[in-house]
Formats: sequence, C-alpha cells, structure tokens
Amino acid sequence: MDYTLNLSVNGRIPINDEGSMRFKMKNAICTIAIVIVSLSLFSCGVIKGKGEAQKIAESLFQERINSGWFDSDRYYSDLFWENTDEKKWSNIKDIVTQALGDLESYSLTSWNVQSKVNTNAISGTIVVLEYETVYKKGIGTETLTIHKPLMGNEFSILGHNFNSKKIQQVIDNGIEQVVSGDSA
Repeated sequence: MDYTLNLSVNGRIPINDEGSMRFKMKNAICTIAIVIVSLSLFSCGVIKGKGEAQKIAESLFQERINSGWFDSDRYYSDLFWENTDEKKWSNIKDIVTQALGDLESYSLTSWNVQSKVNTNAISGTIVVLEYETVYKKGIGTETLTIHKPLMGNEFSILGHNFNSKKIQQVIDNGIEQVVSGDSA
C-alpha cells in the first residue's frame, strides 16, 4: 500500500509540476548561497577584529608580567585619556598591585565583537575581551573594551575593568579607615 502525504500552505495544496519545482529549488539554492556568502564575509571581519584586539590585550598583559605597569599606558586610546583622570588611574593601578601583587598569567574567557556607526567618537569596531587574570596574591577578572575607530586603522583600549574579591577588600578597608577617622 502506498501512502501520499500532501502538505498544504495556507490551505492550498502545492503544485507539483516540474517547472514550478525547479524555480523553487533555484530560489532556495540562491537564498542559501547568499546567506553562506554573507556569513562568511561577516565572520571574517569579526574574527579579524577579535584577533587584532586580542593582540593589543595580550601585549598589554605580557608587558605587565615582564615590567609591571611601566609604559602600559601607551595601549590606551586618546578617548580613554579624555575621560580618565591620570591620578585616579594611577591610584587604580596601585590598588590592583596592593591587593593582588604582580600579574603572573592571563587567559581569555569570553569575547564579543560589534561594529557600530554612531554620530559620536565611538563609531567603528568595538571588541570586549574578558580575561581571567592570575596574580601573585589572588585571581581576578579583567574586561577590556578595545576600539578601532571607523576611519582608523589601529585598535586601542577604550575601557578597562578590574574585578576581584581582594581588590574589593582593599577598597572596603580604605572606606572603613575614612569612616572611622583612622586616615592620615
């Protein structure tokens, strides 16, 4: 016994003539080809952007392992410095060093790449890289936001976030000193 299954779309049974099927098949193949080519082109740019940004981040980390914070500020963008007070940045680096000691290793744990066209200075490619960082006295998570301007040709660090229980303890201790009047 032969069973035939007729699928209907919007209550109509599809026509199974050979010409109609060839036309549908050509459309389907063209659509699939366009999607594959688009994804390939997009992913090449994404992977390239991630790779370039990762080189910046890993150069920064390797330099910090070898020399501490010496000369690390050169990896940060002009936009970073326009929005960051140098003395506060120096204090942040001192807190990280006091809480965790010297950087010993790093490992990329996640990443995200976006291309944006805005009416401000942040147009371009933005790569967010999250690293687990291992220090002499503990571990942390460092998130780097790395930016390549729309009309630029180099990535640089736009934002740097440190997260660690030991850093938070140092900050909490400082707050306690100020509140209790023990500060000098």
